Amino acid sequence: MFDYCKWDPQCGDREVLARFPLRLSAKSVKQLAGLAEALTSEALAAENEILAKPKLLERLGLTGAIRDCLARAGSGEHARGVRVMRFDFHLTAEGWRISEVNADVPGGYVEASGWNTLFAKEHSDAIASLDPTREYARAICAQLPAGSLVALAHATVYSEDRQVMVHVGRELERRGMRVCLVSPRNISWSNGVAILQTDFENDKPAFVVRLSPAEWLASDSGRERWTAWFGPTRTPLSNPGRAIVLQSKRFPLAWDGLASALPTWRGLLPETQCPSAALNLSAEWVLKPAFGRVGEDVGIRGVTQPAEYERILASARKRAERWVAQRRFHVMPVETEDGDVFPCIGVYTVNGIYGGLYGRAARTPLVNETAFDVAVLIQDQEPRIVQ
Repeated sequence: MFDYCKWDPQCGDREVLARFPLRLSAKSVKQLAGLAEALTSEALAAENEILAKPKLLERLGLTGAIRDCLARAGSGEHARGVRVMRFDFHLTAEGWRISEVNADVPGGYVEASGWNTLFAKEHSDAIASLDPTREYARAICAQLPAGSLVALAHATVYSEDRQVMVHVGRELERRGMRVCLVSPRNISWSNGVAILQTDFENDKPAFVVRLSPAEWLASDSGRERWTAWFGPTRTPLSNPGRAIVLQSKRFPLAWDGLASALPTWRGLLPETQCPSAALNLSAEWVLKPAFGRVGEDVGIRGVTQPAEYERILASARKRAERWVAQRRFHVMPVETEDGDVFPCIGVYTVNGIYGGLYGRAARTPLVNETAFDVAVLIQDQEPRIVQ
C-alpha cells in the first residue's frame, strides 16, 4: 500500500486486488505490443487529420467550447511532450479485439507497476512485463535537465488520482526531478508557457503531467486558463488537451472523412455507430457514453441489470450525439484458481513504443468499476481458455 501508493485495496467490503495472476506467453505479449504500437501510429495520424478538418470535430461529442478551441489551434506545432496511451484488449473466439483507447489520461500505473512486480516475485516460472511508470518517467526525464520542475496536475479532491500522482512523482524524483502536485487551476499560461501559482510553489515548470480529464478542464478554471491546454504550448505536456480527439468513443465516426486507412483499428475495433443509426439496438450492440471512464454507464442487454440498461438506453436515445453503439464481441472466460473471469489486458505505449501491461478482470463480460485489478505475468504457456 505504501511502497506503491495503492491506498484503496478495498472498495467497501470488496477486495479490488485479485489473489491470482493472469498469464500470457511471451509470444502473445509480443503480438499485443506490436498491435498497440501500430494502433498508436495510426491514431496520431488520424488525430492530425481531424484537427486539420474542423468539421470532423462535430462528430466526436465534444462541447462547443472545446471544439472551437481545437479548431482555432488546428494541427499546428506543439512543444515536444510525451504521449502515453493504453489500449484495452479482450480475448475473443476470433482473437484479440479492442474496446477503446485511453488516450487522454490513462491510469493503472500503480497496479501495472506494483502489483505485477510483487506477483512476479512469488512466481519463479514467470516475469513481470515492462514497468509503465518507469517507462513514462524515463520518457519525461529524457527531455529535461536534472533538477527540472515537473508539475503533476490532477483532480486533487480524489484520493485515487492523488495516489497515482504521488506514485509517478516518486519515480520522477528518483530520476533527479523536482515535482509539485497541483490542481489544473493552479496553472496559468502566458504565451504558451505554464506558470505555477500556489501557496507553496511559484515557478515555471519545465514539464506538465496532466491526470485531470480534458473534458473537465473547461469547468475547473476560468476560460483564460483552460483553453491553453488545447492549443500549442511552449511548455511540454503529457498529455496535451488535443488527446481528447482520440479519447472520444465516437472517434470511429470520423473515419470516413479521413485519408488515413487505419487498417489495425478497423481490424480490431468492432463496428461503431451513432445510437440513432443502430435503430433496433439489439443485444448485439453495446451502448457507451462518448466520454465514460472505468466502464461507467456502459450498457449490454442481458448483462447490465435491466433497470440500469433501460436508463442507459433512454439517455442514449435522448442525447444520441453523446453516445455510441458498438457491435458486441464475445469475450472468452479464462479459468483461474478463483473461478472463471473475463479479462481485459491494458497495453501501454509511451511515445508510440510498447510500455507495459495492466490487467483487470470481471465475473461478467462487462469490465467496469466493479472489476478487480489483476497482475499480468509473462511465461511460455498460453492461458487456458474455457470453451
